[in-house]
Amino acid sequence: MLMLCALLLASSPIDVAGAKQLFLDRRFIAESERVTLQTNPAQKVGMILDGEGKPIQGHISRVIDDQGTVKLYLGADSVDIYESADGLHFKAAGSRLSGGHFTTIFLDEHTPDATQRYKLFHLEFSPPFDPQKHGVFASYSDDGIHFTKAGRVLPFFTDNPTIVQWDPQIGRYVIYTRAFDYSSENQRRIGRIELDDPLQPWPYKKSANDRMFLGIDNVDVVLSADDEDDPHSDIYYNAAMIYPWAADTHLMFTSQFRHFSPQRNPFIRPRVPGQWEDFGMLEVQLAVSRDGRTWSRPTRDAYFPTGLPDEWDRWYSVMAPGIIRRGNYLYQYYYSSGQLHDSVALRPEYEETAKQKGGVGIVRQRLDGFVSADCDHKGGSLRTPVLVFRGNTLRLNIDTGAMGTAFVELQDEQGVPIPGFTLAECEEIGGNFIDQRVYWRGSPDVSSLATKPIRMKVVMKRAKFYSFQFTDG
Repeated sequence: MLMLCALLLASSPIDVAGAKQLFLDRRFIAESERVTLQTNPAQKVGMILDGEGKPIQGHISRVIDDQGTVKLYLGADSVDIYESADGLHFKAAGSRLSGGHFTTIFLDEHTPDATQRYKLFHLEFSPPFDPQKHGVFASYSDDGIHFTKAGRVLPFFTDNPTIVQWDPQIGRYVIYTRAFDYSSENQRRIGRIELDDPLQPWPYKKSANDRMFLGIDNVDVVLSADDEDDPHSDIYYNAAMIYPWAADTHLMFTSQFRHFSPQRNPFIRPRVPGQWEDFGMLEVQLAVSRDGRTWSRPTRDAYFPTGLPDEWDRWYSVMAPGIIRRGNYLYQYYYSSGQLHDSVALRPEYEETAKQKGGVGIVRQRLDGFVSADCDHKGGSLRTPVLVFRGNTLRLNIDTGAMGTAFVELQDEQGVPIPGFTLAECEEIGGNFIDQRVYWRGSPDVSSLATKPIRMKVVMKRAKFYSFQFTDG
């Protein structure tokens, strides 16, 4: 214990300023007792239906919130646009984008050029692949509907959506896409590219192993399946995003792909007898990062459950890039074919059990709710490393339900309780809150401690602690 305290005191304080901080990992847990980090599943809301009440179908290129209008771009090749105000009820906008494969859209809030607010990336390829003319192409638009082609930016076929975003942490654009490992059965990895202008040719490493597909020799690999995964699995899509409502929060909603084989899965009936394809199941999991380069998966649980054999989203789920906030809730969107990868049933007896096969679904997550520091009814506690903040109140996103409680104590660098902010003086926190002030003897004012090194101790019973923030109100 003495050694631990010495190490804590020797480290520099973490400056949290007035930004919200999430419990993605143990960054804000220096010590804990009976507290675990838990990935929290999203809740299925239902399918998206068109104006006639029929399910819409297709790969989701992107979901974007542009000044209150939610735009859902649907289709891997030609792309239809659906719009919504609430993120739940959509109508066809009557617009279609055509040309290319695996089209993805990016709303660039960083660019000073209004004519390039929207950027589009797609693949062009006609057999045989020609590295002199095929690959990833970029276009730009001011309205997200009418695009002007900028040219080819990558001479590879990524066989995967290219997810582009602006990263204010490094002041550059970042791209996540597939990188193949040709030497492995489980070939699919997540690669990362950093660059200054996504409309100009993207940097990559040339190698003696260059082929049609972008490979692990060409870009930095930041996430792949590991020894804790099924040995016959890899990562299909990534749906990476920078979470805009908290500091240093990068998320991936990976599609984990478990491959089948004739030996392990002889019950599969290929569409063409004797012709085995890339059959298998896909589910969405959560990966997290503080910087977009080093990634981890807090658990290997499904982010939302796979459908039952008689449901439309059985066996196959792919998350769309993009996240929509409405009030205290976040909405995300996923596509399912209702079949295995490469479109067959898991077993012959399930071929016709689902009345509807495939569609686009919505899941709901509480604000900041992806990962939480949890304790059960027996109670637990955590203590942060040394922090420096700005603001005059401390606010928590926490859920104790009706029967749990939480109390907060502010301490000095040495872990000594600060008079006026002790556990005994903290008013009980109990309930389900997104943004709850902490009070000590009737006052939430912590301004006297602003810019000073402090530690925070939280004692909880049956609680889920999602995030904290020091604010000016």
